[in-house]
Amino acid sequence: MAVLFIFFAIALGAAAAIFSNAHGQLYYGTSWAVSACETAPLFCGHPEYLAYAAGGCLVLGLGAALGGALSS
Repeated sequence: MAVLFIFFAIALGAAAAIFSNAHGQLYYGTSWAVSACETAPLFCGHPEYLAYAAGGCLVLGLGAALGGALSS
């Protein structure tokens, strides 16, 4: 279970980094950034939402790992 949460944290963190970069590239009209921001305008405008979710998953994953280590 802990591994799953940590995997989701990494995936959400990577998505936050991609959307943050896409938001910065919109000014230059980069095609991949325009496509990404047209697909998910909420995350392009607020990539911190994905970063918050990544932080929450990381906390849950580390808590589950620590809880599993302490219970055995």
